[in-house]
Amino acid sequence: MQMEQLLLQPEHVINHSLSMHKTFTDLRSSSTQNAKRACSWNPPPRGFLKLNVDEAVFSDVRKAGLGVVLRDDKGKLVMAASKIENEVENPSTIELLALLRGLQLIVHLGFSKLLVESDCMFLVQELNNEQDSLSVDGNLIMEAKRLLKHFQEVEVQHVHRMGNGLLID
Repeated sequence: MQMEQLLLQPEHVINHSLSMHKTFTDLRSSSTQNAKRACSWNPPPRGFLKLNVDEAVFSDVRKAGLGVVLRDDKGKLVMAASKIENEVENPSTIELLALLRGLQLIVHLGFSKLLVESDCMFLVQELNNEQDSLSVDGNLIMEAKRLLKHFQEVEVQHVHRMGNGLLID
């Protein structure tokens, strides 16, 4: 093979191609494993419970489904619930309703440390913002913040949709 006025031996071209293919395969495999690890459910810190919330919108029937899962720091299921909401089509509002339903279920159970995860960045930002929300859902956000104050320690984090893992396991 001749390239840029150089004559390359076929064995060198084949060996170089095989080497590049192996490097590509190794990198692709590594990236896939890292992505899976980054997008998988992880337990909360020791002593915390983790509340994952999620929603699904069914616009054609003007309904939404919401789900909440509470797990301990070993990943053991503590509680799970789901509910249908009517006439709600905004995914952020439904995610907020899922959080409210979950908090209403657990707030009086005596848990002191809670990690909340949602794949709704808007919700996470609003809950972590100390200012009153000016959004359409401001009253619901204020109620969620009020319920979160029942816990001694609370963290609200954004998680990639694949890492929310409500029904996984």
